[in-house]
Amino acid sequence: MIDKNSLEKIKKVIKDGRAKEEIYVALINHGWKVNDINEYFVEIDHEKQEEHRKENLQKRTVSIIAIIGAILIGAGIFSFVASNWQHMPKLLKILILLITMLFAYTGGWFLKEKYNFKKLGEALLLLGLITYGASIFLTAQMFNVRANWPDGFILWMFGSIALTLATDIFLFNYLTVILGVIAFIGHPIVIFDRFSSHDPFLLTSSFLLLVSTITLFLIAFFIRKKVKISEEEYY
Repeated sequence: MIDKNSLEKIKKVIKDGRAKEEIYVALINHGWKVNDINEYFVEIDHEKQEEHRKENLQKRTVSIIAIIGAILIGAGIFSFVASNWQHMPKLLKILILLITMLFAYTGGWFLKEKYNFKKLGEALLLLGLITYGASIFLTAQMFNVRANWPDGFILWMFGSIALTLATDIFLFNYLTVILGVIAFIGHPIVIFDRFSSHDPFLLTSSFLLLVSTITLFLIAFFIRKKVKISEEEYY
């Protein structure tokens, strides 16, 4: 039977930096049995694992809420812009996109690195990345850029890779994969659709498809390796 007071005392000694071996010796000298000591340490390890699990669950919950918030804010901004898009001059459109991106990236970096609001900072960085992707398609629309729509997702994917490397936020790798998969699926459709029309952008699209395939493979390999390391550390 585990005594709560004794358990708390042992936990306090461990927290103070005493090694388990020292605690074992001290308790045995006080007449404790080895099996009883092991029982207490098993209980302490179980409590630590439970605390670790709850902490991870809280972090994941906060991350999900922050991500959903960033997506909703981004959707709200672009809904407002889209409703007035036709009446805006091109310069104003570009300024809105640039200012939104700069605000999101700068604010996210400061919150994450300077003020230690990691989740909120990551959410703002995600908002910046969403803005970057939307800017690609909106800019192409403004200036009537002739290109295949999957090319925009590949450019977005490269931006996501750059942001992931710059911020070391592993979660962005998943967004990179999603963007790459969309481009990977969309490109063959576009290529086969325009193959007979001798589209001059066909070669560019084929090259980008090859690049996106290689990039997706490398990212998937990195994610698999990273997740495997995390699992080994956890267990």
